[in-house]
Amino acid sequence: MIQPATERRIKEVTSLKRKKGRDSTGCYLIEGVRLLESALQSGVVISEVLVTESALNDSRLKNALGKSEVRLKQVSDRAMGKMSDTTTPSGVLAVLPFPEPTTDCIACFSKTLVLDGVSDPGNVGTLIRTAAWFGVNAIVAGPGTADFFAPKTVRSTMGGMWSMVLEKVSHLPGFIATNVRAGVDVRVAAMNGSPIQDWSPSSPSMIVIGSEAHGVSQEVQNAASGAVSIAGSTTNETVESLNAAIAGGILMSHWGR
Repeated sequence: MIQPATERRIKEVTSLKRKKGRDSTGCYLIEGVRLLESALQSGVVISEVLVTESALNDSRLKNALGKSEVRLKQVSDRAMGKMSDTTTPSGVLAVLPFPEPTTDCIACFSKTLVLDGVSDPGNVGTLIRTAAWFGVNAIVAGPGTADFFAPKTVRSTMGGMWSMVLEKVSHLPGFIATNVRAGVDVRVAAMNGSPIQDWSPSSPSMIVIGSEAHGVSQEVQNAASGAVSIAGSTTNETVESLNAAIAGGILMSHWGR
C-alpha cells in the first residue's frame, strides 16, 4: 500500500520551487508523466515520486514506473496544487538530486554551449533541449543565466538536460580566456560577427549565446576567438534581433553539420 506524504514532506517539496530551497537541499522537481518517463529512461537518480489518487490509475504512469523501485508517496489534490509550479497540475511530481559535479575537462568536449546572462528560464530550457538534439556535450552558464533546475527551465528541456553536462561558472570572461589559451575555438553570437556559414568549427569548440536584452558582454567578446552572426532579410526594418533560443538553434544547426 502506498503511504501518504507527511505535511512536513509536502512543505519540503514545495520549497523546491524556489532556488533557495533547491540549493539548500540539493534537489529539484520534475512534473508530469512525460518528464518522469524521460528521467527513468535516462537512468538518472529519482529520490521520490509523489502522486494524487487519480494519477495512480493512469496506465501511462504505471507503465513508466514498471518494476522500478522508486519510492512512491500519495498526496491530496490540494497538496499537489501547493507543490506544483503549473496552473493545472498533472498529479505527478518527482524529486531528483542535483547531478554530481563533473570531473571532466570542459575544454575536452567537442561541443560546448555557453550562456551569458540568458535570464529567461523558458529560453534556457529550450536551448538545452535543442543542444541535446544537435549532440552538444555540455552547457556552461555564466552569472545572470536562469537556473538550470528552475521548474520552468526543467519543463522546457523536455528531458534534454539528462544527456549532457550542465555547469556554472562565476567568472565567464576568465573561463573563456582559459579555454581559448587551451586551443578551444570560442565564437560568440553577435550582430557584427562573420556569417555563420563562413565558420568551419574546429574541435573542440564553443558557441556563446548572450542575454535577450544586451547580447554577449563586451568582456566575453574580447576573450573569445571571434564572432559569428545570422543574416536576416535585407528588407526587414522592424525586427532588431532574434530570440536567444531561436538564434541558438540556428547556430547549433550549422555547428552540428
